[in-house]
Amino acid sequence: MASSSSLYGVPRPKASASATATPSSLAFNSTLSSLLSQPSNNTPNGRPRPSKTKPDIFSTHNKGSRKRALADISSDGPTPQKHNADIGGVDAAALHRSKRKMEEKARLYASMKRGDYVPSKGPGGRAGVNKEENSLVDFDRKWVDDQEAGKDANYDTSSDDGRGGDSDIEAELVEYEDDMGRTRKGTKAEAERERRRQNAKVHAEEELSKYSARPSRPENIVYGDTIQTAAFNPDEALAARMQSIAEKRDRSMTPPEEVHYDASKEVRSKGVGFYAFSQDKESRQKEMDALERERVETERMKKEREERKEAKKRQIEQRRKEIEKKRERNLADAFLRGME
Repeated sequence: MASSSSLYGVPRPKASASATATPSSLAFNSTLSSLLSQPSNNTPNGRPRPSKTKPDIFSTHNKGSRKRALADISSDGPTPQKHNADIGGVDAAALHRSKRKMEEKARLYASMKRGDYVPSKGPGGRAGVNKEENSLVDFDRKWVDDQEAGKDANYDTSSDDGRGGDSDIEAELVEYEDDMGRTRKGTKAEAERERRRQNAKVHAEEELSKYSARPSRPENIVYGDTIQTAAFNPDEALAARMQSIAEKRDRSMTPPEEVHYDASKEVRSKGVGFYAFSQDKESRQKEMDALERERVETERMKKEREERKEAKKRQIEQRRKEIEKKRERNLADAFLRGME
């Protein structure tokens, strides 16, 4: 039985630590003293903290002002707006469609201001009576107001209020020709309006023909009985060229010599029903005659075979009919015997 560390519950006294220095402790003390005696030249790893000094009158009181000023100077474009919610966007197709419609409205408004606007046709296929029926702005009245205000330097007024001169000019009767070729008489304003309407009509027809899928009518068409002498009398250069071509024509015998197909130039031996004819004329003719005789014999044998097959079918059909009649007689006799 192993002995207990204590006898009768009394613990043994612990050994007191020796005060004698060991070699390892002496080496550690000498190394530590040498390290402490060396001067420290290394800089601290952390950043130096600024000294807390009392602010003077030259220090910046508004913190962040310099940073904001530099940001305002460096920003080239406008400051983007920041929204808390996403308001969405417009796709490229809708943006392009809206842009095209706005351009069309701008062109229409410009044509109305110039007086080149032609009203669209009514329900019955007849054009509108005047432009004012299709537009909300009276551009003729607007043009007259601009003339009265002196915006056009080509017209001068002779009266004090600026209205008498224009009224006299517009009231003067002149002759003009309408779109039907009729000579009409009216004021200068009406003549100018008719001229603008005709120009607008011509311009609209040109635009319609330009964007139409139907091709325009050619202009160099000859109508009626016309003698086209140039079509039958070529010029001298063309005649000389045709003569030179005729002189260089092939003078060999016509028709050319008979040339048959040469099967040796191609790989056709693996084809179905291939037969290589001879290049010699007599041998080729003999081979063709032999093939013709074989074809006639084959057709004769095929015809005989078909006739025998048809005769056999007729015999089978006749035999079937006889059997059917015999079966019917037997059934009739059996029925009569059953009635007795």
